[in-house]
Amino acid sequence: MKYEPLALAVAALLASACGSTHDRVGTSPTTSTPIASATVVEPLASASVAVAPAPRRECPLLPVDVPAPSDEFPVKPPPPPAFEFPEQMEHFYAALAKLARKNAKDHVRVAVFGDSNLCMDFQTGYLRRKLQPRFGEGGHGFVTFQAPWSHYRHMDVQHKVVMGWSKFANTTDPVGDPYYGIGGLVTEAFGPLAKQTVSTAGDKSPVGKAITRVDIAYLARPDAGSFKVLVDGVEAGVVDTARPEGVAYGKRRFEMPDGPHKIDVVSVKGRVRVLGAVLERTEPGIVIDSFGVGSLNTLTQAKEDPQISTEMLRDRNYDLLVYMTGAGDIATMKDVPEALHRLIAMQREALPGVSILIVRPADRGKQHTEKDAAKVGVQRREIAVAEGTAYWSLFDAMGGENSMSTFVQNNMSAFGDGIHFSDLGGHFVGDRLQVSLLQGFSDYMTKHPEAGCE
Repeated sequence: MKYEPLALAVAALLASACGSTHDRVGTSPTTSTPIASATVVEPLASASVAVAPAPRRECPLLPVDVPAPSDEFPVKPPPPPAFEFPEQMEHFYAALAKLARKNAKDHVRVAVFGDSNLCMDFQTGYLRRKLQPRFGEGGHGFVTFQAPWSHYRHMDVQHKVVMGWSKFANTTDPVGDPYYGIGGLVTEAFGPLAKQTVSTAGDKSPVGKAITRVDIAYLARPDAGSFKVLVDGVEAGVVDTARPEGVAYGKRRFEMPDGPHKIDVVSVKGRVRVLGAVLERTEPGIVIDSFGVGSLNTLTQAKEDPQISTEMLRDRNYDLLVYMTGAGDIATMKDVPEALHRLIAMQREALPGVSILIVRPADRGKQHTEKDAAKVGVQRREIAVAEGTAYWSLFDAMGGENSMSTFVQNNMSAFGDGIHFSDLGGHFVGDRLQVSLLQGFSDYMTKHPEAGCE
């Protein structure tokens, strides 16, 4: 019998549809032909149905207003230098673009490491006051409860040890082990009723007057004790810091309505170590954690336990790490590159892709620039090149050689010592840093105009 061409085509199609089930995705030898494999004919569907492309969402330009350096300071050097190797800042700027476009799902967080010149939070406090009104007030960020030295405090937050908590620093008052976290400062209680407190800023502060949550960071370890947390005088919970498995980073979060709040941490029993508190708000904004430690040098910072530091870095989830250290490295310069390499490698493993900025230390000397200070500056840039980080010269932002003597003459050096900044000098540094940072952000947006769009 002869078959017409149409009949032959139908017969061939039926034979193909009735093939072995072993050749079909999603079937087994014991099941009958699934409906999906019998009904899905992708080539025919794609040929017969025209799918319109999804409409492209408009991505408007994001202009960045770069302020001129403030004229409120008596010293007026040339405009601050740009960041060198700005491509290393792209992770941070991409996160900042999302924040500026209201597309961020979390805060943009910055950690600044420094020595005694950062202990008063002048530079970082100024940055918060300038950047948070622009990008969103994410909260004060990390703060230790203690004031280990008379020249230690944070701006726009209130913090103190009331009684019973011992104060330790990894430089001048070491605790005897490396478990400080990345902050280098801890408090420890050895029995009940020790009390320390942190609270939002007063009414006169421009930022820091409200939070929606507080994280208490502590050291978990075997045979440790417990502490309780009071929010506005009401007990919110008891935290057991014992961990039979060994030493680890611990954190307990307490949430509250957005507004001013006071947090008390009171020891209940046993030996308890608290690393600090984190004050934040829910709405995404920018958060700047300031880690200033008196007499800090790179070797001391590199001795902090890497496991605890890694856990804390991951928990804080930073977008930018800033090294404002180096002034204390004069006596150990030959060992600094290897120590800083270990620190940066650990941080990059904890936070892949994080932006890192190495800052050349300030000028130093009452009348003339100290020779050793110049040597540290040269080494700092060499390390930035070797490690592939961004670089910024605070030395040049101040006006270069012998600029600290001008600061001394204009009350911008604390005690006129030619080393430390007064509040006016620290605010000057914060102002110049934010100008360079925003100029870099503007340049980034020019090259990546759609950055931050969904």
